[in-house]
Amino acid sequence: MKIISQEKAKFFDSPEGRKAWIYSFPEYEFQYDEQQPHTMLKWHHHEKIWETIYIIEGELVARWKEDGKIREQIVRAGDLIEPGFGSHTFENRSDKIVKFIAVKFVPTGEDKKDMIEKDKIYDN
Repeated sequence: MKIISQEKAKFFDSPEGRKAWIYSFPEYEFQYDEQQPHTMLKWHHHEKIWETIYIIEGELVARWKEDGKIREQIVRAGDLIEPGFGSHTFENRSDKIVKFIAVKFVPTGEDKKDMIEKDKIYDN
């Protein structure tokens, strides 16, 4: 078992109000993020990585560009977001810090769902 303390994570404090603790591994990256009150991240997109975001606490406005239009939806604790490769941003309109995790990886196109679902062996 490997345990990595938060002090070992790469800390990122962006001027637009996002604090992130980044844990990098050879095949994926895990982030714990805190978006500060009344802030919006810069519009951005990813060309190669796939990002999955899970809201732990709070509420964000997710915005993305689709078919030449800007779309938006409120996301709350328990919601999962996959921005895909399109341009996106998140806004915290509240007075509280929004907490979320992000997992980033480079997809290979190989369907591993069955293996992932069945790869648990109970020890005696």
